[in-house]
Amino acid sequence: MKKITLWSKVNRDENGKFLNAKFNHIEDGWIEGVYPKPISEEFTNQKAWSKSEWIYKFGTLDKNFKVETL
Repeated sequence: MKKITLWSKVNRDENGKFLNAKFNHIEDGWIEGVYPKPISEEFTNQKAWSKSEWIYKFGTLDKNFKVETL
């Protein structure tokens, strides 16, 4: 079993009310932080991740690529 972190971007309305959290991507390992780490410096759009609100869940990925959240 491989440890993973599932990242979702939080969306709010103009008044700050929570609308939803849309799944974005999986990161290797159990990462604790306010936002995901950029995959590479080449991807300049990922630098904007620090300006967004994120939530994360820890999970595992099995050899058949099945995700289990904890």
